[in-house]
Amino acid sequence: MRKFMLLAGLTFVAAPATAQTMLGLRGGVGFATVSIEGVEVEEESVSRIVTGVDLGIRASRFFGLRLGGAYAQKGGAATVEGFRVSLNVDYLQLSALTRLATPDDGGLSVGVMVGPWAAYRLSCDVEAAAESFRLNAHCDNADFSDFDIKALDYGLAFGGGVELPLVGNLRLGLDALYSLGLAEVDEAEAKTRHLTLQAGLVFPVW
Repeated sequence: MRKFMLLAGLTFVAAPATAQTMLGLRGGVGFATVSIEGVEVEEESVSRIVTGVDLGIRASRFFGLRLGGAYAQKGGAATVEGFRVSLNVDYLQLSALTRLATPDDGGLSVGVMVGPWAAYRLSCDVEAAAESFRLNAHCDNADFSDFDIKALDYGLAFGGGVELPLVGNLRLGLDALYSLGLAEVDEAEAKTRHLTLQAGLVFPVW
């Protein structure tokens, strides 16, 4: 037991010596849906913008953390009784992902990521349309009481990506990330689903 504790202590002491912090500036497109359990509707995805910044902290050659903040446009669409209803929700999303990747060593690096995320609602609107009829209002509007979207959402994200060397220490990052919402965001027990495809520039900051 003492040998194990000594080894663990040496690992934590040595970690800062090998750690490297990378800054990532990313942007892309997100394909969003809203899942409502127990209700049979024709769900459709909507494609919207995602932009963000993250810090990648490499603790060893294979293991690291990615702490990120993003502006994520989510929502979804469905056809209900002849009306196409679209929900558009903008979030500030924070995430803490564990990343397991091959060593870059100045070349290609391939990795997988998993971890929790939480999002705060910035804005929300709903649109109902059928032939020549169209109505758009804020989610908190009394006419759309079923779309009273809660302020907070959270869930689990997982995915993968690659990093490619460009010039000097500058690298190109390509990611695919799926965010599975675990919170019920409205009274209908709807949950968010979000697939993000993004690209960005990654470079060391210290």
